[in-house]
Amino acid sequence: MMNLRRISNKLFEFDARYPRSIISAVILITSLLGWKIFNLEMDAGLRSGLPREHPIVKSMEKIDELFSGSDIIIIGVESDSLFSKQTLTKLSSFNDSLESIELISKVTSIFNQKQIIPDDKGFNIETILEKIPTDSIEYEIFKTRLEQSGMLGNLVSIDYKTMCFVGQINSSFEYDEFEFRKSIFELVNRFNSPENFYVSSLPITRATVVESMQRDMRVYTPIALGLGIFLLMLSFRSWTGVFLPFFVVVISIIWTFGAMGWLDMPLAFIGTLIPVMLVAIASNYGIHIISHYFEYSKENPNGLRDQILKRTIRKVGIPILLAGLTTMVSFLSLLSHSLPRAREMGVLVSFGILVGFILSIILIPSILVLLPRPTYLSKQNSMSMINGFLVSMGKFFTRYNIQVLAILILGGFWLSMGIKDLKVDTNPDNYFSSESRVRIANKKISEAFGGSTQLSILVEGDIFDPNTLKNIELLTEHIKNKHRVVTKSYSIVDVIKKMHTGFNSGNPEFQVIPEERELISQYMFLYSIAGDGDDFDLLIDDIEEPGYTQILLRMQEVRTSTIADIVEDTEQFIRANFYDDAPMELTGGATLFGVLSRMIVNGQLLSLFVSVIIIFIIMTIVFRSFIGGLFATLPMGISVIMMFGLMGYLDIPLDVTTMLLTSILVGVGVDYTVHFLWHLRDHVREGDSLEQAITNTFRISGKGILFNGLSVVIGFSALLFSVFVPVQIFGTLVMGSISFCLFGALATLPALTSLIKPKFLFK
Repeated sequence: MMNLRRISNKLFEFDARYPRSIISAVILITSLLGWKIFNLEMDAGLRSGLPREHPIVKSMEKIDELFSGSDIIIIGVESDSLFSKQTLTKLSSFNDSLESIELISKVTSIFNQKQIIPDDKGFNIETILEKIPTDSIEYEIFKTRLEQSGMLGNLVSIDYKTMCFVGQINSSFEYDEFEFRKSIFELVNRFNSPENFYVSSLPITRATVVESMQRDMRVYTPIALGLGIFLLMLSFRSWTGVFLPFFVVVISIIWTFGAMGWLDMPLAFIGTLIPVMLVAIASNYGIHIISHYFEYSKENPNGLRDQILKRTIRKVGIPILLAGLTTMVSFLSLLSHSLPRAREMGVLVSFGILVGFILSIILIPSILVLLPRPTYLSKQNSMSMINGFLVSMGKFFTRYNIQVLAILILGGFWLSMGIKDLKVDTNPDNYFSSESRVRIANKKISEAFGGSTQLSILVEGDIFDPNTLKNIELLTEHIKNKHRVVTKSYSIVDVIKKMHTGFNSGNPEFQVIPEERELISQYMFLYSIAGDGDDFDLLIDDIEEPGYTQILLRMQEVRTSTIADIVEDTEQFIRANFYDDAPMELTGGATLFGVLSRMIVNGQLLSLFVSVIIIFIIMTIVFRSFIGGLFATLPMGISVIMMFGLMGYLDIPLDVTTMLLTSILVGVGVDYTVHFLWHLRDHVREGDSLEQAITNTFRISGKGILFNGLSVVIGFSALLFSVFVPVQIFGTLVMGSISFCLFGALATLPALTSLIKPKFLFK
């Protein structure tokens, strides 16, 4: 540690000798990096959040090539006079306009959906709505055809008040979702009266996420900065104490986003949290420096600025180095995560924290050397109230150490029991409140038509082989029977069974798969003559000799814990029953959710384990004691367990944003214990008794620890102004968890050290 002290002394001498040069260099670098911020682009895409070589990404790319994409858009239209001549004429025009949108390859609705009608020659192909009904008789005929076609509940709701248009999007990935959303809503707004239109689609949801991200960036970043300034003003009561940490935070944000701009890195959904995280974290090191500088200035009002500053750097240099190191380690542990976005977030936040630390130990001392000390520090009772409160708190926790620890143990044990109820959910719908346009539309369409999320199963082989078709039928029935959230299914099997029935005068006994492959080929040939050959573009890759087909399954809910169960069960069923048959693999948006769900859980546990182990090793080396490492990490570890337990009790799911909770808790939460234990050991080494050392630690270092914790809590409170529900929840959780960590450092450690009197403090 002597080498580190020598380095901190040399660093201060550099700051004191070239303050103006340092300030100029920082301004120049900030200008160069900040220039590229305007080049940042938003990215809410799902594929960019997955490893490029992941099987699900490859299978979705194959779906794009074979069947023009796996995403769909469902537009529901609700009206009490849905089948009046005027309304149907208007909706027929809407159908044509929807088909004209470039990214939509096919629209399915009652205006173009065909059905198989038995006749003397075998069967005929007719459109369900051949002409718009003009009287009650024609309307009743239409209703009968609609019921016979099986489209009731698929294209028209059971109560005949809602119909839907299903558009097949001709790409899963490579298109501008924001522009697509804009074109859809421009069309809908032209027709949206007096009927009610509801738009539901995963790409629409993702585009809405992008738009809301931009709004959040404009709103809660200034709020976070404003709240941070307000807290610093209350804490230090001087413009020096306010703006030096503020400058560090702003420069850290500019450097981080500027680096992203220079590297052409897009800003992902969770990347919008970076400014708030840096507002809350990057100011911490400056707060400790200014807090100690002001405290030592108060003790020696007539002392030279550079001498007091030198003493400050010597006292807090190593603790803030350790605090910065542990915080960076906790975020860099996300490099072990399987999700690229999580790894990227870990690197970016770590870079911002590194910038904040470097600026705190270089820029802040350089400015303090040039500025006079605040005049209020020379007053006799300056900060006496906060000092008295902290000292009294330290004495209370020391005197009633057994009772304090007993309460904390019981409370921690009770909260930890909630972990068993913790769930995972990466559904973008849940980013929004229940009153939002997205949620209302998805709920309406889910109730009327069984949802808008589609799970696909890609089947390879001789598709017209009866055995292949029977395997498809067996798998589909298994999924629908076991998982009630799967409301609809559609495959080439349904078409062939209808043709077989139609060819046999509509006899329901023939609603089965024919035994001869040649007969199936003949049915398909007859259909291609009677109907349009492109009717099957969504189901088979070639109407004559198909090598691929897909099973489409509609799902009523998209909670990823449920989807993950379906994906896992289906994969097991395929392995158990079709290992010698045509290959089958799950793909599509719903499968993607299931994959994300698993990856979040696995990545969360791995990154948490890695960060805790590394930080424990660092603390053990720093204090040269296993017990010292345990003391430094214990409050943080307990806080992690308590917060995950609380999430379980409150039914708050683990998602893309809350997965960062452990990184913040581990990285920031350990800061308070590092500062407390380091300064406590310093006072013991200076000859204080343990009780007096605890009192002096609270008096001199307590304000820095308290202001540090409050700055994090206040900074993350800006997230409560987000339009995203998970981000609001995330902000609340971070505020609560950091409060736990702060309380753990200021309550658990005094109680624990006074009770056990660990030897590492006396070495």
